[in-house]
Amino acid sequence: MYDKTKFIFVGLDLHKEQHTAVIMDCFNEKLGEITFQNKPSKFSKLITKSKKYCTDGKEIIFALENSYGYGRALAAWLIEKGYLVKDVNPALSYAYRKSVPQYKKNDSYDAQCVARVAINELNTLPDAMPEDMYWTLSQLVNRRANLKTHHIRLKNQLHEQICIAYPSYKQFFQDIGRPTALYFWEHYPSPRFLRNKSVEELAEELIPVSHNQFSRRKCQKILDAVKADGDTTREY
Repeated sequence: MYDKTKFIFVGLDLHKEQHTAVIMDCFNEKLGEITFQNKPSKFSKLITKSKKYCTDGKEIIFALENSYGYGRALAAWLIEKGYLVKDVNPALSYAYRKSVPQYKKNDSYDAQCVARVAINELNTLPDAMPEDMYWTLSQLVNRRANLKTHHIRLKNQLHEQICIAYPSYKQFFQDIGRPTALYFWEHYPSPRFLRNKSVEELAEELIPVSHNQFSRRKCQKILDAVKADGDTTREY
């Protein structure tokens, strides 16, 4: 259990480019405020400002709302300097904000609410632990998820285009993203590029691209399906 009278509390409202900090005592009285840029070269300003209120040997507790987002760099810096950093669930600070009638959002009051959460919920708040390994793994997982989503979106867009030019395309390319299929769409975006193309000529192109997985019979199937579709050519 913490003795709150031995601490001052610094609540931070975190943003991509700058942070706002409000300094309070254990009686919820505001002592000071500072806004500084979100980069390590400016973090020392927060310490200098906060230490002005460390009378009678008081220590500092920093409270960051979601210390794993925009405040991650600051949280890591503070922890490395030996300071106690608490992670505040945004739901808690949101409840404090909404407790004021006709609340109008601003960085200063948001930071003050984070500090109030730290004061009143000090013994239950978890310590911030922005470990580099977990952050890096999280970034890799998010990047992979974004690439997968983008890949699916691109394939869906390709489906939309192909189904107009080649209504029967699924008869010869079930997976439109395979190397042979991508080669075909690039070189034959419209059936008009296949005019006067013989089975032998098409096979001579596609079989090497497919590493001999394609066949002359499959090439014949493409030409037959295109012919059966009729003329899909449009001016644009």
